[in-house]
Amino acid sequence: MNGRFAGQVVMVAGGTGGLGRAVSLAFLGEGAKVEVTYVIPEEWAELQELVAKLGGGALKGHEVDVTDEAAVDRVVDGIVAEHGKLDVLVNTVGGYAGGVKLWEMKTEVFEQMMALNLRPGYTLA
Repeated sequence: MNGRFAGQVVMVAGGTGGLGRAVSLAFLGEGAKVEVTYVIPEEWAELQELVAKLGGGALKGHEVDVTDEAAVDRVVDGIVAEHGKLDVLVNTVGGYAGGVKLWEMKTEVFEQMMALNLRPGYTLA
């Protein structure tokens, strides 16, 4: 890695899940200060342990539901207050109820997928 993001502040929403973890590690490897959001404390602990094993990095976590606009505003405001900026935002939040045909899906499951996959894009904008 060549430090292309050295000195930059990056927020990875959903930064502890499968895709989010890879994105977070990539930015850390490029020298960024990485702020991740998460909802599963065990995933946050695993990411912290992995980063420590890899030699550390500027990593901070925020337990927050990114479908909650006010909560997202507080996190972003806190990041900007601490660092004076937010250079990059990556949204890796999402999910899919696989194995069910759309027309056979229960309305509650469909609504949950829409909230999880679409709302974060709005609240993070």
